[in-house]
Amino acid sequence: MQPHAHRALEDWHTAWTAQQDAAVVAFATAFPGLRRMDPPTGCCDPRMKVERPGEAVGFVCFDDHGRATVDFSGIPQNILGGTLEVTFGCGWFEEGPEGIGAAPPGTYNWDDEATYAEFEIKVEADSTASICMSYVTVEDAVVLLDQLQSHLVGHSGDPEQS
Repeated sequence: MQPHAHRALEDWHTAWTAQQDAAVVAFATAFPGLRRMDPPTGCCDPRMKVERPGEAVGFVCFDDHGRATVDFSGIPQNILGGTLEVTFGCGWFEEGPEGIGAAPPGTYNWDDEATYAEFEIKVEADSTASICMSYVTVEDAVVLLDQLQSHLVGHSGDPEQS
């Protein structure tokens, strides 16, 4: 490889690594408790996990295309419903026109044709829910994580977690 092309590629790699690191910081800032996993992660690197029983268990990752995946389960249904309503609006899923907070148990999907993002919400009979947002922008992931954190703190009334 020509020296100038080699340097340009090294510069790109340095910038890409900085972008990944910045995404990790943004995710952890928006949703405290997320911790970076050591490779191999079984998925994209960087990948972060969280275990906050009664609030959320799962992971966030940042892929080679600069897109994020948020995959959380065990979220109180009313909390996820409120988070989604504030973030995206209420009538998002045709099968759940009153919003996820009021939706019966089942799986609800939505694909964003403009960005190729995919959303899957599962509402369980025990009034918990899961969310898997795939191929979303870092901005969309951080907004969702921040809103989810705010709703969880508001529900618990613990000002230390805000």
